[in-house]
Amino acid sequence: MSDANKSTFNSGASDPAARSEARYGALLDAALGLLAARQDRMLTIEEWAGLARAVAGCQGRRAAEYLTDDDLSDIADGRIDWDEATDGSLPAIE
Repeated sequence: MSDANKSTFNSGASDPAARSEARYGALLDAALGLLAARQDRMLTIEEWAGLARAVAGCQGRRAAEYLTDDDLSDIADGRIDWDEATDGSLPAIE
């Protein structure tokens, strides 16, 4: 969690928008940390893809941007449902 989010989140701020923004920031920080953990194979591909989709939605990006080449290959092999229009392009299977 960023320092700005910590102070607003922990201060008991009465401004609902500030508290909501702080919670969003804390959630996003945690999610980004989990996305980084996936690179160390600490999450399943299903968990990773779900988290990547959530973070991508918050950031206006596509889930494929958070996936490794190996993850994209596994998804292209049909391991999980994938919508290229929403989630991003997959590599061609050779």
